[in-house]
Amino acid sequence: MRHAAAALALALLAAGCASGTVVASSSLADMDRVRSSPGAHEGQERAPQQYAHAEDERRLARQADAEGDGPAATLYAERAMAAYQRALVLARLARATDDLAAASAALQVADEQARQLAASRSDVEREADELDKKLRVAKDALQPVPSGPADPAREAARLVAARALATQGRLLCGAARLLSPSLTGLADAEKAAADLDARLGLAGAEALRPAPIDAAARARAACLGLLTHARRDTGGAGGGDADSLLEELAASGSWEPSRDERGVVVTLRDVFKGTAIEAPARKKLEELGRVAAAHPSFAVQVVVHDATTPNAREALADAQRGDAASAALVAGGADRARVRPETPGAHAPIVDPESERHRARNARVEVVFIAPGN
Repeated sequence: MRHAAAALALALLAAGCASGTVVASSSLADMDRVRSSPGAHEGQERAPQQYAHAEDERRLARQADAEGDGPAATLYAERAMAAYQRALVLARLARATDDLAAASAALQVADEQARQLAASRSDVEREADELDKKLRVAKDALQPVPSGPADPAREAARLVAARALATQGRLLCGAARLLSPSLTGLADAEKAAADLDARLGLAGAEALRPAPIDAAARARAACLGLLTHARRDTGGAGGGDADSLLEELAASGSWEPSRDERGVVVTLRDVFKGTAIEAPARKKLEELGRVAAAHPSFAVQVVVHDATTPNAREALADAQRGDAASAALVAGGADRARVRPETPGAHAPIVDPESERHRARNARVEVVFIAPGN
């Protein structure tokens, strides 16, 4: 009986060893398959420390198998496969991190290119605006085509237009004088525009036939050309300065500025009581004086407009109003030598002067910041 039991024990032990050897061999084969996979090679490249740990576990598995220790060989093989998988996960995480960094860098490059393109577009649009302004000036400077005969109603309209053109010429020449007082040809152009303006102011529609609209257009074109020369000769800042000032005044919310050939125009109403400046208007004028002080490259033209044609006494009062408004600007900080009042009367209406309901809007004060560049 003892011999039989011993034989059975030896048989069971041999069976267990054989079974352990089979399991170990299977695990070692799986381990080697994992090691030879593309993912393991990626882990070797991007996660070398974890891959080295897996290699240590594989070596121990092979050593245990060589020593006949199947369970240990299986354990080490399983640990080696887990280490290879961890190396793969770390490798993929590193690759994702690199991809994210590359994408972020590409995004930064794209953002910078977009910013540069936006800036270039802004420059191109500004240049286009400047060219458009120069084109308008060039067109205005062309000698007008002579006007043909017209019926009485059209002649009356031409007379109103001629008065407006002659007045605009006076104001343009005045702006040129603020920028360049000794400009060649300026005195003659000012005299021509002023003489024509005076003729138009004294005469009625019946007295001037045909209406001198062609002469008025030529006077305006001459003064506009001189203003352009004044800006060029004095080497003033570019027209973009006027754009910046326009944006600044509009952004403040206190004004409703506009642009014309002279520069930036701020219109005030209800400024005077008689020849004295009302308190709210004085405050506004002094504030505009501070704007002028903050932008010393701009001269300032103060234009007092009437709703109806003034008589001699009213014209004198307009001159006093222009001086008072100029003094308020100077009190706010404007340079007195660069402030010039103008009194065109009712020759530059913005609504129909024949309309009893609306013509009061023609009475206004324009504070014009003369742009130092074209």
